[in-house]
Amino acid sequence: MSEKLIESNVFIYADESGHSGKNIFDESSPLYYQGAIVSVNDIEDKVKPVIEKYCREFNVERLHGFELGEERVNTICNELFAVLDAFDWSFHCTVIEKRYIVATKFVDTLFDPFYNKSILPFWYELPLFRHILCLLIDELMDEPLAKEFWNSYLKDDIDNVILLCNQLIKKTSSINDKRLQEMTFDGLSYVINNKEEFTYLIGKKRSAYKEQTPNIIAFSSLLKYIHDFCSERNTLVKEFIHDKSDEFRGTKREYHRRFTGVKIEDTFFGSIPIMTRGERDILGEFNLESSLKNYSLQVTDLFLWLFQRESVNLNEIKEQLVCKSNEFFISRQMSNMIVDMEMYKVNTTFLSEDELSKGKEFIKNVEKVRVKSNEGKS
Repeated sequence: MSEKLIESNVFIYADESGHSGKNIFDESSPLYYQGAIVSVNDIEDKVKPVIEKYCREFNVERLHGFELGEERVNTICNELFAVLDAFDWSFHCTVIEKRYIVATKFVDTLFDPFYNKSILPFWYELPLFRHILCLLIDELMDEPLAKEFWNSYLKDDIDNVILLCNQLIKKTSSINDKRLQEMTFDGLSYVINNKEEFTYLIGKKRSAYKEQTPNIIAFSSLLKYIHDFCSERNTLVKEFIHDKSDEFRGTKREYHRRFTGVKIEDTFFGSIPIMTRGERDILGEFNLESSLKNYSLQVTDLFLWLFQRESVNLNEIKEQLVCKSNEFFISRQMSNMIVDMEMYKVNTTFLSEDELSKGKEFIKNVEKVRVKSNEGKS
């Protein structure tokens, strides 16, 4: 950002739904949502009269979408959107399929070519192949295997992870694609034979597991978006208010501190982003408050409830919210969409003769590396 005209005038109000912590296998709550209003200038005084009016009308202490129902939420949100028209604001929403976190953490931890020397970098670094790997691991892992890996991962139990890899390697014969089958077999074999290469950071302190939960993955996504929002507008955060969460308040404060004054680069699968020290503290003051005392948090709650609804009665008002939204998804469906999109690009992109020649040469070199790597194992 430029050194000139830097003003701290951004306000954030964040809330979450589908809380899970480390329990990501709750069938009654398969998805985790986090929503946040990010606004240039504070919306609190402007939304206060709207929230107070409807609290009096419905005789409630605070507004919750699930308690009000569709008709009331539709009416209230129409009025709130009219008020917010005076602001430069956005609604950031993260949606995480909690069960799918298992596959992404497996690939991110065990198939990273920096540690797993049998995995060629493009399998991990290119979105097409990376998401193919996640989908494949998700398919290979039945529910008991997924739960066992997740528990072992959080406990740093590498010995049990090795046992699970031995079970998975037996399933690789069912993979139809020959090259994908070979790569998966080699990757799992490397983990089994080189467990000293895979030391985890989870479990080094009592609450470290929290950093791997959907709650903190989504919080990292929000922090990344706030950096982007502020950078585009050449501004800084004045105050960041999150609805109270007793279990994660310490971890969120630590992440806020860690992300303040850094530049952030995207990473894979919601892992902790790559951070380098920046020039300013961007993220401002971080506070945890109850929505009972904060009107803007109640607005966030309403918007988050609306975002989750699929109802013809809410289509028009939800479309207004979606138009102001920045969305981040981690799910099997999203991986499938990314694979389809990348395959479409591959199949429709025109390549010159020179580009085709370079591509063929690259493939030859990759094959040489693979053969040499296999020779070194024997």
